[in-house]
Amino acid sequence: MKKKIEAFIGRLHIAVRHNPVEVILTALFCCFGCALYETNNTRLMAVVPYFPAFFLITYSLNSLTEGKRWRFAYYLSLLFFIPFFWREKDAWSAFYLVTLVVVQLLYLVCDWRRDNERFVRKGLRYLRAMCSAGLLAMIAWLLSVSIYYSIQYIFEIWQYGDRRFMAYSSSIAFAGIMPLLFLLFNQGKEEEGSADKLFNVLLNYVLSPALLIYAVILYLYFIKVAVLWSLPKGAVAYIVVSFISATFILKGCQPFLKRRYYDWFYRHSSWVVFPALAMYWIGVFYRINQYGYTEARVYLVAVGAVLTGIALLFLTRRTGHYLYAAVLAVILLSAVTYIPGITAKDIERISQEKRDNYPIRENFGNYYEYISISDYSPLDITGYETLQAVGRYDEGPINSMMQADTFYLCDKNLQVIFEEEKDSLLVRQMEKAGLAPTDSIPEDLYPSILRLDMDSALYVFGEISAYRSSPDSAYTVSHMGGGYYLKKSLPLPTDNK
Repeated sequence: MKKKIEAFIGRLHIAVRHNPVEVILTALFCCFGCALYETNNTRLMAVVPYFPAFFLITYSLNSLTEGKRWRFAYYLSLLFFIPFFWREKDAWSAFYLVTLVVVQLLYLVCDWRRDNERFVRKGLRYLRAMCSAGLLAMIAWLLSVSIYYSIQYIFEIWQYGDRRFMAYSSSIAFAGIMPLLFLLFNQGKEEEGSADKLFNVLLNYVLSPALLIYAVILYLYFIKVAVLWSLPKGAVAYIVVSFISATFILKGCQPFLKRRYYDWFYRHSSWVVFPALAMYWIGVFYRINQYGYTEARVYLVAVGAVLTGIALLFLTRRTGHYLYAAVLAVILLSAVTYIPGITAKDIERISQEKRDNYPIRENFGNYYEYISISDYSPLDITGYETLQAVGRYDEGPINSMMQADTFYLCDKNLQVIFEEEKDSLLVRQMEKAGLAPTDSIPEDLYPSILRLDMDSALYVFGEISAYRSSPDSAYTVSHMGGGYYLKKSLPLPTDNK
């Protein structure tokens, strides 16, 4: 065991020594994650989600520039995140998701491996390292959470530090430990041996049979569409994308199997997917013709072009290289995401302006708005004699809870201090701030919404979460509570002589 630990530490030391900028970037974003909790800074909110992209760009430049004159680009990559401080917060936007995909594809193509086996082997090693690092980081985080709550419960300490612990521990685990483990697992040359038994079983007896069943279902649906002479359903586009992507990914894994039972299927994969592509394009262009381009439809066209290009590339052995497929995907996705004038948003604007429908009117049938109201600005306690943190149920001297549709504020003996129907309470707080029940709530009014004035006290909510299904409806409260309870100072008695 001691030798294994020493070997592990030795490999980790090598990984750190060979990747200095990645380690600095990891430490920096680990601190950013903790600082984000403490400050709730909007600029940090814009930068922190892009850490995986910055890390992988730096990692790719490390291997590309090693021993070359332009090694300085690797060291400069430490500063690539700085311009993102001036971006709008856009985590989970199309720009963000496409960026994550493009960066990973760039990592795969950066050393220009035309040989399919070497390209796929690099991809499998990357996937294995990422999954292993993520799994171990998750286990470490869950263990830390269980230890924290065990100590909290047994010794009755740290009663009100849950959120801070979660923020710090998750930053350390996923922005600190996970990248270092990835560097550890992804170092060295790819294994030249055959895949392990689990890999063979997974592909031969689970994934490939499931893909064949998928193909049969799709072809039966295509026959139905052709017989009834109807249009394919809109969501079929996403099913087709999944089917074609899985087909070519599993095709690339076949050379690593000991027994290749499905070569007859993957050998003709391009011809297999052409009918699915035909249905895909019919559905996409029909909806574009009817409703014009939207950002989502532009990406459907780009993804469709990538899949069509891949199917055409793999018609012959000369052009059937995964390297070319990845480069094609990078070019098309980058074009509609980063080049001004032809971005998905620009195409949407041009198309919808021609239809006199810009900005696009919302389809309220799919409308959903969620809001989390919280405020971390300093609290003025002038005029109050006591301040108590508000716990949940029976955690502290003052506790908040929601039962059925009613919000309660109680003392430690469960004596009710305040109660009101939760949605009515939010409406009252909005009206106090000068808002109608159907208005959106601007961030500058959050502090006012969170302050509940009572006869002899002030209650400041820690958080109010609410949602609504149309922009002209009132909010429904899903959670409210936490925060602080402040008791007002009593006036001193005066002597009446």
